[in-house]
Amino acid sequence: MKAQETPRDRILAEAKALFFTQGYSKVLMADLARRLGMSKKTLYQHFPGKEELLSSIIRQHGQDIQQEVERTLADESLPFPDKTRRIFGYVGTKLHDINPDFVVDIRKNAPSAWLHLQKYKTDAAFLRFSALLDEGYREGYVRADVNRTMAVLLYASALETILNPDFTEQVPKELMQELPKTPGEVFDGLVKIIFKGILRQDTEV
Repeated sequence: MKAQETPRDRILAEAKALFFTQGYSKVLMADLARRLGMSKKTLYQHFPGKEELLSSIIRQHGQDIQQEVERTLADESLPFPDKTRRIFGYVGTKLHDINPDFVVDIRKNAPSAWLHLQKYKTDAAFLRFSALLDEGYREGYVRADVNRTMAVLLYASALETILNPDFTEQVPKELMQELPKTPGEVFDGLVKIIFKGILRQDTEV
């Protein structure tokens, strides 16, 4: 155990690794307790149920992302392009940890935790992405003729749509085969399209 790591920290770290890789439904609290070398009674003293544990993991994951992004945004020594690369690289890495089936799983089987996930996703899209675009606009990196509100809405709605099982189930299978497989890869591709567009630089419309 790390010097300042508490039993609660150990539970969160182990459960997060299991949930993100194996899925929420497949992980049993009894199995988690056994892996941690503690009794189920001890586990339930820290978290009254599996969904409460999941909600805490999502909250912590979202807060980790929020703190790192806000720290980068506040770093005046970093120029806008470096901030952009660092922020989206970090967020993409955090999303790469998540198995694609995890999102579908919790939406169906853990509605309370799903709402927590939606809130953090909304905050990331509307607040922090908006703040980043504002800085890019002030420093002349973002084109003056681009409506920033539309850019934020496009980013938020695209990310939500692509990761929404209700939508993707309607997409023809031949198109879905070309979609990136993980949330992190979807995020990376979306950011690339938003910032670089889909037309070649030597093409005019």
